[in-house]
Amino acid sequence: YNIGTNEIVLSEKEIDELVDEWKPEPLVPALTEFEREALDKAVMIDGPNGTKVRLASGTNNKPVLNFASYNFLGFLDSPELGKHAVESLRKYGVGSCGPPGFYGTLDVHMELEKQIAAFIGHSSAILYSQAFTTTLSVIPCFSKRSDIIVADEGVNFAVQKAIYLSRSKVYWYKHNDMADLERILKDVNKQLVGRRGKNALPRKFIVTEGLFQNTGDITPLVDLVELKHRYKYRIILDESYSFGVLGKRGAGLTDHFNIDPHEVDLLIGALCYAVGASGGFCCADKDLVEHQRLSGLGYCFSASMPGILTIAAADAIQALEVDPDNYLGTMRENTTLLRTLLNRIPGLQVDGVAESPLIHIRLSPETLVRMKRSGGTWTKTDIDRVLIELSEEALKDGVLLMRATYVDEHERLLPNSSIRICVSSAHTRKEIEKCAHAIKSAVSRITSKKR
Repeated sequence: YNIGTNEIVLSEKEIDELVDEWKPEPLVPALTEFEREALDKAVMIDGPNGTKVRLASGTNNKPVLNFASYNFLGFLDSPELGKHAVESLRKYGVGSCGPPGFYGTLDVHMELEKQIAAFIGHSSAILYSQAFTTTLSVIPCFSKRSDIIVADEGVNFAVQKAIYLSRSKVYWYKHNDMADLERILKDVNKQLVGRRGKNALPRKFIVTEGLFQNTGDITPLVDLVELKHRYKYRIILDESYSFGVLGKRGAGLTDHFNIDPHEVDLLIGALCYAVGASGGFCCADKDLVEHQRLSGLGYCFSASMPGILTIAAADAIQALEVDPDNYLGTMRENTTLLRTLLNRIPGLQVDGVAESPLIHIRLSPETLVRMKRSGGTWTKTDIDRVLIELSEEALKDGVLLMRATYVDEHERLLPNSSIRICVSSAHTRKEIEKCAHAIKSAVSRITSKKR
């Protein structure tokens, strides 16, 4: 291969001058003033996570109520699960140190895959060691450059990045708007009529979430399945936040709507939000699962899930199967109670469906207008500062809350600023009431200040 004869020969002096003039760009951009403020005020947990935690900062070391961490079924607080997991260290060690296809597969991995598939009601399942990389692996594994994805514009960051990595042709429909989805499905099918050649029949996917992380909404799966069959698409459903939360058994969105799980072609789930372990999984027909063992990048090139976390996940799912009313019933009672109390707070807007233990709260537009006494409009940074202040006020009353954060410039649909509250079945009624009282007091204090 001849690269040509246009090589420029530089003298030593010219080389030295160019080196002196060169200024390397930083690997990451410098923090803005607000980002520095938020980082300086960030709260760190000192010790084990759970419904009550101790913070690394602060003048006292009293435990605070944790409504910031994902612990929907309270398994982070389970001494039985913790004891069994620690005992397993003697047999499995702290990690496999290798990918599943090499020497990283343990007997507990295969047992958990069978257990998850049986619990969901699907044909087969595959384990991934990280929840985030599960989504990043599954979608690009099946949808390629010449294929088509029609996705909800409200999906979480992991799904957005997975769609981007697939390099597929992407169409976005309005969040949870089935009429807009049908319009796009029709238009895409019309465009494919009469197409010839190599890409005449691309694979077509509808991609959405079960329980939306950014809004607390639920996908209308009944309508989605109907559209799938009518327009000949496959469904990829991210159930990271709905697994262990929705349905009579906690088996997710298909359980919630009493739909055959096989109607969902690729069902993605996480083991770190409700189950209290780590990693993720994908349920699908056996052929689709086996394809991932050779082509799922997160499966082929990442170390497998540590045995201790695998056993913790298996124990949690078994406990949920044995007594779903205990875990799910308490979580839903706590969710209903907190939502009821929050809706009574003047000036507060509470988002998400009634069944969601993932609650987004924000100051109502009318409240923001009253607070802006100096005139002008609210910027996103202004609202974020107020929400940080609200979290700090709640922390003074012993309740840990966190503002929902995003990579703003990479979000397809940047959500409105909010505080994300995570309800757990391990919270008591008094703790729920204390959380609501702390938020009410915080809202009262910050809305009374002149801006």
